[in-house]
This record gives sequence, structure tokens and C-alpha cells, in this order.
Amino acid sequence: MTVHSDPLEIGAAEYLLRRERVFSALQQRGLGAYCVFGPTRVAYLSGFFFSPTERPVALVLTAAGEVHALLPRLEVTHFQQQCPELPNLEIYAEYPGGGEGRHPLTLLQGLLTRLGQTGRVGADLDGYEHRWGYRGPRLSELLGWPVQADVALIDDLRAIKSAAETALMREACRWGDRAHRLMQDMVEVGAQELLVSHGASLQATREMLAELGDRYVPKSREGMPANAMFIRGANTAHPHGLHQAGAVTQGDVLVTGAYGVVGGYESELERTMIVGEPDARFVQYFGAMMAAQQAGFDALRPGRTCAEAERDVRRFIRDELGMDDLVRHHTGHAFGLEGHEHPFLDLDDHSVIEPGMVFSIEPGLYVPKFAGFRHSDTVLVTEHGSERLSLYPRELEALTVSPV
Repeated sequence: MTVHSDPLEIGAAEYLLRRERVFSALQQRGLGAYCVFGPTRVAYLSGFFFSPTERPVALVLTAAGEVHALLPRLEVTHFQQQCPELPNLEIYAEYPGGGEGRHPLTLLQGLLTRLGQTGRVGADLDGYEHRWGYRGPRLSELLGWPVQADVALIDDLRAIKSAAETALMREACRWGDRAHRLMQDMVEVGAQELLVSHGASLQATREMLAELGDRYVPKSREGMPANAMFIRGANTAHPHGLHQAGAVTQGDVLVTGAYGVVGGYESELERTMIVGEPDARFVQYFGAMMAAQQAGFDALRPGRTCAEAERDVRRFIRDELGMDDLVRHHTGHAFGLEGHEHPFLDLDDHSVIEPGMVFSIEPGLYVPKFAGFRHSDTVLVTEHGSERLSLYPRELEALTVSPV
């Protein structure tokens, strides 16, 4: 007899708890209703994962505990499949109108009016996001009164991960690590940057699906659940350098990126590697980068602010390494359902670090016309410090690639 374990996704009870926290926040703020347009926020509160297009999708949560969804007709059965416990739907034919002669957001206006919400309305955004050719009015224009637009009401909840979210991210880290291993094993002189990256991602995905079976629940229609890539040479001196055509050569510096996606939650893993024996210049900058990342691990503690943690790392790079001129970005960022989320380890982010937050720790050093040096790890803030969830080797010996 085959035993099926629970699927790797957030359950209905946790989505209900999230909505109840929003209901409570609305009551505390004196808001009658809150409109949610951001696709990731919609998914966070409802479990409805979808492909965002020009067609507006929105949730309306009321202080009285009601939930309504604005949907295009093409998403109705999809929503009902994922969110059977949310039956209140406001359905429009198509965008821009589908022959109805009215913009989809006018249905949202009518819904709020029927609900008696004629004053204190909040939203993550004052209208639908402009994507894929969408044009439309601000929600405040339709309602005729100001809308309290505030992404923090939901995004502050998202910042602290639950035990279920952390478990999904641990699993995502496992497969990000595996994808990176496969990629590193494929790298050799003459290998094609794009082919190795995509080949390793596909092989890792095959292994992931074979092992997890029906426990794995896809949450998107694009991309693979296990991914790895790299850029090479002087291109790595650009923190977000694009892929380049051509083959790996001896002496190339590689900066990699790998991640898994489980239940919609991502991991993050980046490493700096070298093809062939490293020279003294590479060893110097690699060691400096490793020391800066360790300073980041040490700085990430609950009760401090993000700015204080960043200040420690920048001070170390400036005073101990003398390399402040090689810094191009802050130490890290939170993430989960998205690759970057609030808050940020930045000198101007004064958010308090709390247990349950998950950050990347990735201070980088970028030497123009030579190479970039950056490791990134997924790190969970604990009650007394932090825990690294991505477990791929960090040391130079393990990241030196044989040229043949």
C-alpha cells in the first residue's frame, strides 16, 4: 500500500489565520474594508496563485470578517479550485470590458458601495498594477474619497515566517543546493554558460519531482522548481550581470545563483567560484568576501535593527578590509514568496529584526574589469541569533573547479 504524506504547501487553516490578522488590523485602524491588488499579497491571504495579466484581480476584506474576490471570468474555476472556502465572487467578462461597456474596477466600486463602505477604505495600492498594457482609474477616483494605500498592513505580516513557511523554505534550500551541485559538476573549460545553467536546472527538477512525487504542488505556470545559473569572467563585476554567449575558459571567475521553490516559497544560494588554480589576487578578494559575509552572519540578531546590522558589515568592510569602494549594494534582504521582500539590511531600514524573519546574507565586493565576489545564503533569525538554511560549501577549496 502506498502512503502519501501531506502536500508541501500552506494549509487552509493558516490562510484563515492570516485573514483574521488582517480583520483585526482593520478594526484597530478604524478601516471598514481593505482592497488587495498585489498578486503575491492575494496569494498570501487566500492561497490563490495565478498568472497576473492585464485583467484585474483583487480581494476585499472587511472589518466584519467578510472576504470577496474580484475576478475575470477566465479565472473563476481556477479560484474555486484553490479557494473553495471563499464563495463571494464579483465576476467580470473581460478586460477592457468584453462588451459590457464598463471597466472591471467599476464592479469593485459597486461591491464596496453594496457593502456600505463609503468612507474608511484601505488598500495595498490605489488601484490595479499597470502591467501588460493595463490602463485604469485609481480606486480613489472611482470612490470619490481618499483611499489609505499602505502595503505594510500585509507585508509586515509576511516578514515573520510561520513554522509551516520555514519548513517549505528549508525544503526549497535543499533543492537549491542540489541544483547548484549539479551545475558545478557540469562546469568545465569549453562548457556553454547557458546550456550548463539550464541543463542543471532541468536535471535538478527531474530529481526533485521524482523524490517528492505528489507532495510537490506547483504554484506557477512558468519556470522550474529547482534552478541554477552562473555568469563568468569580468561580467561578474556587475552585481546583476546578464548571461553572455560563449564558453567557459580557464581562469574564469564564476558567480552563481541557485534556488528552489516549494509551496510558492523560495530559497537563495550564491557562490563565487574559480576555474583552475586561483592566483593571489583572486585569493585576496575571495578571503575578504568570506570575512564580510561572516560579519553579516554575526550581525544578524533579534532585537537589533536592520540598519544596525548593516552598519556592522559596512564598518568591517571599511575599517578591517579597506574595501568600502568595492561595495555596490546592501548586505541582504528578506524573502519568501518573492525573491526580495521587506525588510532590507540597509543603512536606512530601521525595521527591528525578529525571530522568524528570513534574510539573504550577501555582502559583495566588485572589482572593476576583474571580477565580482559574492556568496549568498538563506538565513533564519532565531530567538538567540541565526541559522543558515542553505548548506552548500563556502570554502575556496570546495569551489575551485577543475578545468577538465
